[in-house]
Amino acid sequence: MTATTTNPRFAAPPHKPRVIWRPATTTARTPAERACLIHLLVVDDDVAVIEYLGQLLKGFAQVSFATTGEDALRLAEQHRPDLVLLDVDLPGLGGFEVCRRLRATPGLAELPIIFATSHADAGTEASALELGADDFLRKPFDDVQVLARLRTQLRAAAERPDKPEARSASRTRILIIDDDATSIQLVRSLLADVGECHFALNGTQALSLVGELKPDLILLDIDLPDSDGFRICKKLRADPALGQVPIMFLTNSHTIGHEARALALGGDDFVRKPFSAPVLCARVRRLVDRKRSLEHYLDQVDHRHRQISDGRVAAVVEACKDAIVAADTQGRIVMANAAACGLLGMQAQAVDGARLAELLVCDSHGHDCVCGANGQHIPVEVSTSTQGEGADALTIHVLRDTRERDRALAMARRQTEAAAARRATTSMLSYIAHEIGNPVNVIKGFAQLMQAERLSAGQADKLAHILEAVGHLSSLLADVTDVASMESGQFHVELKDVELRALTEQACEPAAAQAAAAGMQLRATAAAAPVRVRADARRLRQCLDNLLSNAIKYARDGQRIEVELETRGDQVALAVQDHGCGLSEDQLAHLFEPYNRLGRAGGGIPGTGLGLTLTRDLVQAMGGRLEVQSQPGQGCRFEILLAASQPTDNPG
Repeated sequence: MTATTTNPRFAAPPHKPRVIWRPATTTARTPAERACLIHLLVVDDDVAVIEYLGQLLKGFAQVSFATTGEDALRLAEQHRPDLVLLDVDLPGLGGFEVCRRLRATPGLAELPIIFATSHADAGTEASALELGADDFLRKPFDDVQVLARLRTQLRAAAERPDKPEARSASRTRILIIDDDATSIQLVRSLLADVGECHFALNGTQALSLVGELKPDLILLDIDLPDSDGFRICKKLRADPALGQVPIMFLTNSHTIGHEARALALGGDDFVRKPFSAPVLCARVRRLVDRKRSLEHYLDQVDHRHRQISDGRVAAVVEACKDAIVAADTQGRIVMANAAACGLLGMQAQAVDGARLAELLVCDSHGHDCVCGANGQHIPVEVSTSTQGEGADALTIHVLRDTRERDRALAMARRQTEAAAARRATTSMLSYIAHEIGNPVNVIKGFAQLMQAERLSAGQADKLAHILEAVGHLSSLLADVTDVASMESGQFHVELKDVELRALTEQACEPAAAQAAAAGMQLRATAAAAPVRVRADARRLRQCLDNLLSNAIKYARDGQRIEVELETRGDQVALAVQDHGCGLSEDQLAHLFEPYNRLGRAGGGIPGTGLGLTLTRDLVQAMGGRLEVQSQPGQGCRFEILLAASQPTDNPG
């Protein structure tokens, strides 16, 4: 059997249940914490995608999964998620039909929908957007891109009205900020039916034109003669009068980091050149419709606020789970809800009248943070809108604490970096082991030839030391090569029926001599009858030799080492027990880390820290498991558990 590794993003799904529910994290949460989590519905029939998204979104959102279109509609009705991530190809009801039905369902019509599919053609993307999808992602996924797109759509959804309104009869104004005349001309011709296009060739010209033009949409390139698109976006988002104007980055950049940065700065979409004309038109119409709908909604809100009592409005804001602060034209806070006071660690009296610029700041990396009462900078996502005009205008900031999500992302990055470093180290060690192996074999061969010659006692003793060192080095090189093969997925075992009693006796014979030389006694409890297991005989002997060698190294002088063989139902346990110094709980937690000798390096006991790691991997490759029990001062007990061979019928 060959042990192989597969990429979870492309693995073929086995038979799976119709609906899968997995909480966003295994850590117990209070009801208040669960209520603060974003609720995502992922619709996909690929178990690999489900596992990948479950890990990626852990701590970021509460996730439910559906593997068919029918179950997706049912879960959407039951749980009312904040966003749906939808595959195109589904068994039974397809993704496009699911999207149509969601858009036709009262209460779900404005639910943000992102299609996530392996279809790479522009026609599929354009069709999805025309159906009312909010965004389109292609498999295989990129972690940074997925999270950036999710955050952007959730931010847009927080500002979206409950009901879509018809497109305004007034002519849509589109501002194109780009220094490429050919690109400007192409975009103007494609969007002629959408609205009137104006253009600026650099950042300075754009910033001077935008106030006069009051555009409904801005198309922004990253590379500009006098600035870059990121700086322009940040300046536009800082202008309260432009708080509701969507910004689409339209650029030649194909760097995922650029996309994530653009969306984090407040960009609403990111389209790469060269683009598909239907896709560009569909995305532009979606953003324009969203702005028109939001403007209409804010007009309704303004009208309703004049009718609803201040007490009822305050109660709604106070109950909101996100932190909300409102600032006047002088930048002073005039309202902060309970969530905002909790985030800042301040009483409401202290927040009222404080300057917003002193509480909402940017860190050294340009990320938004709130400065709490204890001086701690807390990273947040910020959504900003403006209500009212002139001296009565208020700037509303919705703040969401991102510490938990950032910790999860940082941990995922560290794990990825550690895995890459481990692979690089393993590759290097494999190369070194291969290159050193040849000269080691030469040294060993000549030393063995010298043994056949007549040598003095001193020479023979020195030669024995040489051969012992060469043997130790050969064993180390073999272990390094095996670990490298395991890491690269090229390692394999050959499973056959193995008579375990005989194999144990063969391994214990030389080990007993080594134990006696070290002042210890090795005792093997033989089984009453032959015991057969499914294993690779050579690799199983290697595992047993490693366990016996460790027991001899770490057992106390004069103590016994026991080897036991026991059948437990359909499993066979092969145990090695020593009575040495034992291991603490902290040492057990790091027991199988490669090259980690648990603080015993340089203590006079030879070893590399690879033996137990390799033993565990070998046992797992044979379909078994390695278990350990230990207490400080009482020794260690290692058990190899393997499947017993099934008896065959005697044809006689």
